[in-house]
Amino acid sequence: MPYINVFMPLMEFIPYVDNILTKNNGVIYIKKRNSEGLFCNVKIDTNNYKNQIERNGEKNSVFFISSKVYENPNINFYDHSICQDIIEGVGGRETEDTIELIALRIISKNPEKETVKIFNAIRNKFKKDTAIGVGVKSKGYVYKNYFYQRAYVGKKTLKIDINNDKLPIMEVL
Repeated sequence: MPYINVFMPLMEFIPYVDNILTKNNGVIYIKKRNSEGLFCNVKIDTNNYKNQIERNGEKNSVFFISSKVYENPNINFYDHSICQDIIEGVGGRETEDTIELIALRIISKNPEKETVKIFNAIRNKFKKDTAIGVGVKSKGYVYKNYFYQRAYVGKKTLKIDINNDKLPIMEVL
């Protein structure tokens, strides 16, 4: 299963992929707690997303990209019998001095063509963008396919999980 890993705040990722989503009729949903404390999926309006997303989010920041619109806020995007078009995104939280990794993956074992098209377009945009670098390392391990925003190099710490200080800090190659 292919992955895309990028060190980028979710607040910047949404406008970054907006043209891809618009072109391919894609939608972003974020998993949030409702007023009763239960999780539900909220469709993100890319023109007003800052009011819908909290900068640090929940303990685990999870969002979904879909090539279809789902009206049911309680839909289980992990149910393959219902959803064959979902890209899961985890991470993207940001603090004053840290950026968390966004890990994207196609959930379905048999994804729809539109979903694969969106996923590949996101990867290709990262590859072609001169503002995005590729390759990070940590404690002797090299992750040559991880992307990062060059603007944050030396300004913010790159972490896999913003809440887990036991995980190593990443450095660009």
